[in-house]
Amino acid sequence: MKIAVSAKEVGLNGKIDDRFGRAEYYVIFDTETKEVKTVENSAKNESAGAGGKAVKVLGDENVNIILAPEVGPKAITALKAFEIEAYLYAGMGLNTVEDAINAFNEGKLIKANNATVEEHSGLRKA
Repeated sequence: MKIAVSAKEVGLNGKIDDRFGRAEYYVIFDTETKEVKTVENSAKNESAGAGGKAVKVLGDENVNIILAPEVGPKAITALKAFEIEAYLYAGMGLNTVEDAINAFNEGKLIKANNATVEEHSGLRKA
């Protein structure tokens, strides 16, 4: 299984990002091989629809689960289309990618079945 985490920095010790669609990077952790890969978010500067476009990037990486602070309507629609599950870490006081993965493994994150923020909320946090 591949887990992608919204991140401001690369690697497991990188700081998590407070945005999904406009995150700087996605750190991808393969639970089977323990391989860690960081991909730059090519959608972060889009004028609209960054979340949906970011999901495409992660779908191309065969990600199964994303860990993010929150997800907007375009992102949740794309996640469902790619059959990628989203779990949320907003407000949990987590700092690093590894913290987020550990919280997921411990069952502490909430699964997102619907959008948790309005469109363009990532732009307002820039």
